[in-house]
Amino acid sequence: MKFIDLGLVEYKNFLQIQNYLHKRAIRENSEYTLFASHYPIFTKGLNEKNFEFALRVDRGGSVTYFDEGSFMIYFIHKVPTPPIFYKKVIKSLKKFFSFDKNIVFDSKKAGFYIKNRKICSLGFAYKKGYSKHGVSIHLNNNLKNFNKINPCNLEGIKATTLHNEGYEFSREEVKNKILTILRKNF
Repeated sequence: MKFIDLGLVEYKNFLQIQNYLHKRAIRENSEYTLFASHYPIFTKGLNEKNFEFALRVDRGGSVTYFDEGSFMIYFIHKVPTPPIFYKKVIKSLKKFFSFDKNIVFDSKKAGFYIKNRKICSLGFAYKKGYSKHGVSIHLNNNLKNFNKINPCNLEGIKATTLHNEGYEFSREEVKNKILTILRKNF
């Protein structure tokens, strides 16, 4: 598996990179994990009917928001069994968030939460046996923009960030910890 840190990248450019690497992974039987942050953008999954202002992308889920404070982890992995792959992702994120017992995974709302505050979002797609899209860890997002929506269109849910919850992790610290965990779990 190859890890690539794209840094801060415009989301539409990222989609081109992801699609290129997805095709390459299929052709070469390889796998990629991408790290990125994005300029401010609202996106929505294929089946979301509302939120005309959001960019529709080929993933599951509803509406969400990314910006420079998002730490994105995109998986382009060979996935013969999506539920097993998803469990590995969740196991990895549980390990990452183990520094705070109040951060818990909610399988019904597909994310990690502190009470009604979403701190990590997930959205995947599977095409030709490979995954696309992935995870957004809310590191230090602009909450004023993010909370213009209910994350994933969930009533009573607001976005939060590690910074907002009192954790001062740098992007590099998060990346290094995630790299260590993903290398072990994948």
